[in-house]
Amino acid sequence: MDYIGMDVHKRETQVCIIDGEGVVRLEQRIRTEPGRLADVLGARPRTRVLLEASTESEWVAATLEALGHEVVVANPNYTPMYATRTRRVKTDRRDARALADANRLGVYRAAHRLPAARRELRAALVVREAA
Repeated sequence: MDYIGMDVHKRETQVCIIDGEGVVRLEQRIRTEPGRLADVLGARPRTRVLLEASTESEWVAATLEALGHEVVVANPNYTPMYATRTRRVKTDRRDARALADANRLGVYRAAHRLPAARRELRAALVVREAA
């Protein structure tokens, strides 16, 4: 089984795919767009994808789930998740690799995700309060 770690940002996402032995199968930087996510991960067999909770994480997670993957949005403050990251300079590539390793080892803490109906209600309330 392969394990995927993704360091998601507003414009670009670093993807790292490793196998069960920890050997890197793919490292790629892609645009953070539903079409690009589908191009890179859509044809892959179902696997678990680990990404950090962030502004972009919910729609990215929903897109990946629609492609058939199991998605875990992780708490970025859970320090053991980065145990395999080296002390050198922090980069998106190293973060994606650390997330893929944490995914393979099961060393992460899932963040709470609101159901879609609750997110839509919150968005409507924000718009109403702004008016």
